[in-house]
Amino acid sequence: MPMPRLLPLIMLLLGCLAFSHEEVVEEAVQVAQSADTCREAAEAGDAAAQYELARCYFTGAGVSPSLKKALEWLRKAAEQGYAEAQCNLAECYAEGIGVEKNAFEAAVWWVKAARQNHTEAQFRLGVAHLSGEGVKQSDILGMAWLNRVAATNHTEALFHLGFCRMNGVGGVADAGEAVRLFRRAAEQGHAQASYWLGLCLLEGSGCEKNPEEAVQHLLRAADGLCDAALLPLARCYEQGLGVAADDGLAFDWCWRAAEAGCAEAQYRLGLYLEEGKGCRKNADKALKWYKRAAAAGHAGAMECMKRLSEKE
Repeated sequence: MPMPRLLPLIMLLLGCLAFSHEEVVEEAVQVAQSADTCREAAEAGDAAAQYELARCYFTGAGVSPSLKKALEWLRKAAEQGYAEAQCNLAECYAEGIGVEKNAFEAAVWWVKAARQNHTEAQFRLGVAHLSGEGVKQSDILGMAWLNRVAATNHTEALFHLGFCRMNGVGGVADAGEAVRLFRRAAEQGHAQASYWLGLCLLEGSGCEKNPEEAVQHLLRAADGLCDAALLPLARCYEQGLGVAADDGLAFDWCWRAAEAGCAEAQYRLGLYLEEGKGCRKNADKALKWYKRAAAAGHAGAMECMKRLSEKE
């Protein structure tokens, strides 16, 4: 067996140190045998096997990774009408994976899969119609697809539909319905849905104000790496909304938001440092953050930067 073919199996072995040597070797052999079995069926024209073989080449499971061969088998399965392959081929065109980006071609394959009730393809087609990327822009069609997919409790569809309801896309804005949709998506761990639900609860938009619950959702959003939640958390700790006021924690959350590139947070961090709020006074560091916010076009930071610069 040539050395390149061994590499995926070696990586598999290294990632399974918690198992016994015999178990690892057995699993590696099974992976290789699975790839060989898929190949036999794929070459005989089985669409499902062609799709599985494409996955093997994408991941290097039992074969040497090859994007070219992966796409060849993926296309064969897609052309035979295998919905999962059609959706994945569309994704390749949408993201430029192994092919040139082509939004129109991506939409063509999403349509084929969506007509077979493939949920993810229906969701992506709905988003495409809303943006007009690769298909005719249509809020009506976009919302129709999103509604259809959201009925299956699809997390991303719930979030996107909630965002559309909040902003009146495809009809009249309905903040109450948006909150219900955000909540359903947040319950499934969607970080951005938790962020928007937190904002709604904080402001009383589409629901009664509930700062305590709002903070919990904002914290979940921050844990889910949603940077947009960082500055609202700083505000909550600064103003004592849903939590005990704590300038130190307000400074910490504001610093995280500033580091993440939020111009408003950079400006506010400059204010904290200039005033010594939640930290030691440091005019030099304050000026640095004002400059970063000003470079992003923040008018308040420009004024503060000018004022501090004149004092030097």
